[in-house]
Amino acid sequence: DQTAIIWEGNNPDEDEILTYKELHAQVCKCANVLKSRGVKKGDRVSIYMPMIPELAVAMLACARIGAIHSIVFGGFSADALADRIVDATCTTVLTADGIYRGAKPVVMKPLVDDAMASAEKQMGQPVTTCIVVRRYAADAAFSCPMQKGRDLDYASALAAASADCPAEEMDAEDPLFILYT
Repeated sequence: DQTAIIWEGNNPDEDEILTYKELHAQVCKCANVLKSRGVKKGDRVSIYMPMIPELAVAMLACARIGAIHSIVFGGFSADALADRIVDATCTTVLTADGIYRGAKPVVMKPLVDDAMASAEKQMGQPVTTCIVVRRYAADAAFSCPMQKGRDLDYASALAAASADCPAEEMDAEDPLFILYT
């Protein structure tokens, strides 16, 4: 019941505290959602999110199942994201509908759609799963078209997932993440 994450959003009224127990449950649920979409040990997953609690959950969920995560800075262009998806041969992307930078809304999902389309042309295979955190679903400024069969609403998917997910056994030399510098 100790505090694991203290998060404060762009708006000072927006904050969240997660205990280790809550974080563990969310990580296991997210890991089970990834597994249900075919992600397994050694697969690569791109995480293109703003600094929100779900970013840490996604990263830890990948580690729990042995998937290799690649966190891509949420301010990068569609081309930069596509390059990283292609280079790592990612078939799964986790993102958010958008974020506020100050008072300015910055949409993310349409940019991710462009990146996934570009990556598919380059790789010859599609990104099969895009999991979207809908932080601003009620705000019309954040257009978030969802492609049936590929895109999942993060909250709905986690709500339906089990909070029990044993950790994948890993070797000491197995990769954990890809970090572009």
